[in-house]
Amino acid sequence: MLNYMAIDFETANSYRGSPCSVGLVRVRDGVPVEECHWLIRPPEQVDHFDSFNIALHGITREMVATTPRWKDVLPSIVDFIGGDVVVAHNAGFDIGVIRYACAVDNIEWPEIRFLCTMVLARRALSLPTYRLPYVLEALGGVIVDHHDALADAHAVVQVVRGLAAVQGVSDLDALATSVGVSIGRMTSGTYKGSVATVPSKGGGSSPLLQPDINPNADPDGYLYGRVVVFTGTLMSMTRQIAWEECARVGAAANESTTKRTNVLVVGDINPAALQPGSKITGKARRAFELQEKGQDIEVMTEDDFLRCLGGKDLDEPEVLLSTEGINGSVAPVPVPSRLRMIPMAQRPEPQPPQQLKPPKPPRPLRRTPVPTTQACSIDNCTNTAAFKTRTKPTWCEQHIIEQQRRGGLVPLESFTHPDDWQLTECLTCTVQAHYRFEYTLDKNTYAEPTCRACFWRAWARQSRDMHGVWAKVEPVPYEKAKNIAEKSQYEYLGPLTAPSLPDDPHHVRCRRCGRISAERLSDIASGCSTCKPSS
Repeated sequence: MLNYMAIDFETANSYRGSPCSVGLVRVRDGVPVEECHWLIRPPEQVDHFDSFNIALHGITREMVATTPRWKDVLPSIVDFIGGDVVVAHNAGFDIGVIRYACAVDNIEWPEIRFLCTMVLARRALSLPTYRLPYVLEALGGVIVDHHDALADAHAVVQVVRGLAAVQGVSDLDALATSVGVSIGRMTSGTYKGSVATVPSKGGGSSPLLQPDINPNADPDGYLYGRVVVFTGTLMSMTRQIAWEECARVGAAANESTTKRTNVLVVGDINPAALQPGSKITGKARRAFELQEKGQDIEVMTEDDFLRCLGGKDLDEPEVLLSTEGINGSVAPVPVPSRLRMIPMAQRPEPQPPQQLKPPKPPRPLRRTPVPTTQACSIDNCTNTAAFKTRTKPTWCEQHIIEQQRRGGLVPLESFTHPDDWQLTECLTCTVQAHYRFEYTLDKNTYAEPTCRACFWRAWARQSRDMHGVWAKVEPVPYEKAKNIAEKSQYEYLGPLTAPSLPDDPHHVRCRRCGRISAERLSDIASGCSTCKPSS
C-alpha cells in the first residue's frame, strides 16, 4: 500500500544545511492522515537569511527567533517519521538538508529510507521540466502556495498518487520498481541515493586521469610529496579537479587507501560518524586500520584540504579530524556545480557577502483614490466609475457593492482601488476580514464565496469526512493557536470554530500591515502574505 512520509524543507540561505522550515505529511493507503510543520532556527554557524531565500518562502530571521534550533527539533522530526519511507521531490536536496545540517552541528545523521519523486517522474513522464509545480500539473493537480514547506509536502502526496495511477501500482516499492529505481538509504555515516536498478544508456562515470606532478611545487608545502586519497563527495570540486590540485602542490593522488597513503581527505561524510564503533566507508576503515598498525596517515576534512591548497598553515596538524575527536569541524560551503569542474586558480574571486538591507515597511493596505471621468461599464449606467482602466471593465461604487454582495460580502469602508485591501463583513458568518476587489471578482467567476472563514470551515469538514476514522479531531488549545500567531507577527483575534479542530480557520491581524484575515494555523505559521517581499 502507499504508506510513507512526504517531506519538504526550506532553507535560510544558499548553504544546504540551513533549514528554517519543514513540512511532513503522513500517508496511509495513499491518503494524508496526519501532518506536522515546524519553523526552525538553522545551526548557529550558518544562521543567516539571504534575501533570495526570503523572497522564495517569506521566512525571516525574526520569524524563527524563538523557535528551536535544528539540533533540538531533529529528534521530534525523526520521531514523527518513525519507520516510514520518506518521499520528497528532489530528495537529494531535502535529505541533503539533514546531512549538511547534522554535519555543521556535529551530530550523526539519522537512519532514513527515502524515495525521490523527481527521479520517478523523470523515468515515468516526458516533460520539458521536472520541477514540482510542472510535474503536479502534468498529473492533473495544482500546487497551492509553492515554497511553503507543508503545502509542498502535500503536493508530493499528489505526485505519488498520480505516478502510481500512471504506472498502475498501489505500493511504494512497486512504484519504484516500475520505473527501475530503488529506495535510498541514509545511515549514521553513509548515504546511498535513489539509484537506478536498470543501467542507463550513458554508462558509468569517466575514469580518473592521473596528472603529472608539478616539478616547481613548493617543497615546504604541507601536502608536498604526500599520497592523498579522497572518500566521499567533495563539495568544492570534482574528484578529477582534486587530483589535479594535488599534483599542482606536489602531491600524488590515489584511488584506494594503501600502505603508501599519507593523507585521507573526508568529503561529504558526516564527521560525527568518524568515531570508534561508527559505520564508515571502506577507505576510512582501511586508513584507521593502518593507523593502528603504526602507519602515519592523517585524516583531514575538506576544509583543511582547501587550506593546504591555499598555502595556509594548519594550526594543530596533530589534532585534525581523527578517530579521537571532531569538535570544531566546520563543513565547507558548497561551490556551484559549474565551478566544481574549474581548477582553483582559474576561478573568479569570491565576492564578500552583501549585508542584508532591513526589510522595507509593508505597502499600505489602501491608497488615495484617483478621480476619473470614465463611465461605469454596466449597460445603461450613467454613474462615474470608481477607478480607471484601459482594457478591463470598471464599475461605479454602487455596482462594486453589488459584485461584493454577489461574493457574500458587505464593505465596511470605502472603495479605493481593485488591488487595495478593503475591510468587509461576511453576509453568512459575519466574520470581518480584508479582501481585494480583484479577488472577489475572481471568486465570483467560479461561483465561490469570497469569505475564507466559510471556505476553510467547509474544507476542514470535507477533509475530516474523507479521512474518516483517521481524521484528527483533537481540539487545538487556545494558547497553542495564540502562540503560533504571535510568533508569526500576528495579533490573535480568536478561533472561528467551536471546538477549534485541526485545519479549522482562525481570526488574526498582521502586526506589520494591519490586514485582518481568516486562515489555518499552517498558513499563519508562514507569515502574512501581504508583507512577504515579492520575488
